[in-house]
Amino acid sequence: MTSIKIVPVISGILLYSIRMPLKTITFRLPEEKLHALDSVAEVQQRDRSFVINEAVTQYLSLHDYHRALIEEGLRQDDAGEVIEHQVLINKAAGWARKPGAR
Repeated sequence: MTSIKIVPVISGILLYSIRMPLKTITFRLPEEKLHALDSVAEVQQRDRSFVINEAVTQYLSLHDYHRALIEEGLRQDDAGEVIEHQVLINKAAGWARKPGAR
């Protein structure tokens, strides 16, 4: 006989608060951004904290992504896996459309 384990579904914010303790912060925000934030929260049927937490998570993820790209670029430069600027300019000039061409 196969046993089935039933796991209750927990909302993301509750699960997040179970995994790590939450800290309260205070910051200043222009009033028009606060109204926009409240509008987003209302549409999503979430509170401000949830929307801010999601925005910070996405910002940090994007930052990590950009940092990885920069580090890869630096690695390629150190390894000599780059194209000289003038070589690229000359190559790009050939990509430009000729006047009157469609």
